[in-house]
Amino acid sequence: MEVSTFELLVKRIAPPPAASAIARRVVQGYFLTISNLENEAFQYTLDFYISLPNPPNSNRTLVNNAVVLIDVAGANQPLTLTPTNATVSTTRFSTSFSLGARQTASVQLLPNLTPALLAETNPDLEVRGFVEIRLPAIFRRAPLFRRVPQSNRPVKVLLNPEIRGTFLPNNITNTTDFDQINYPLALASGNGLNQIEPEPGGPILINPGVIDRLPQLGQLPFDFTSLSEVEQANILAEVMGQIDPNNDNLQNVNQLLSNLNIPIRMNNAS
Repeated sequence: MEVSTFELLVKRIAPPPAASAIARRVVQGYFLTISNLENEAFQYTLDFYISLPNPPNSNRTLVNNAVVLIDVAGANQPLTLTPTNATVSTTRFSTSFSLGARQTASVQLLPNLTPALLAETNPDLEVRGFVEIRLPAIFRRAPLFRRVPQSNRPVKVLLNPEIRGTFLPNNITNTTDFDQINYPLALASGNGLNQIEPEPGGPILINPGVIDRLPQLGQLPFDFTSLSEVEQANILAEVMGQIDPNNDNLQNVNQLLSNLNIPIRMNNAS
């Protein structure tokens, strides 16, 4: 579901030719307070969609320009912003986190304030877009090779998005007196109380080239050989029923079967 817009800034409040003495820099970030109103923990994902300029501009993307933090009831903890191999053409960035029963967290998307950025006399970081929140299906060992929904009904949350900014003096090394501002953002739903529909589960499909992107197959999170013959047969039947029998898929499946020590090989009969 859509949450709100967002905007990150690190730039002067008045661009040149305004004198730098009166054009302080603003550092602005996005804060989302979220309360899990349910009596069990859930994993949430936030998707940040950005607007791309034409031509591409490294100061208009989240790539290397943003960090994500979460704070439940203590110190800020870093979250991962994916994809980690994003480029200046990437338009969607995501982060995931778990929130316990009846817990409230502050999730923060902030500019990455490197020493080089702080030293710039005329910084020009400006990234805007919108935010979605979802309840992704998750991988579970039983049944294997499937993603399952986290709930069989919508999950209730309280949402409160806001922008917070700090005005930095140009001579930042000689002062500790900063001005700040914060203001709420309109929620897309118009309500603080929201219900998130869980994403449906489904099979984990095996696509061409997936084997090369998997971790070491000898370190899989389950031991296929420890399962009963009935469980093994059910898993194999389910996986094979998902396969598009082209040569690339069959080659990948055969390699996976080999790494799992399953004495089966598949061929295209056509």
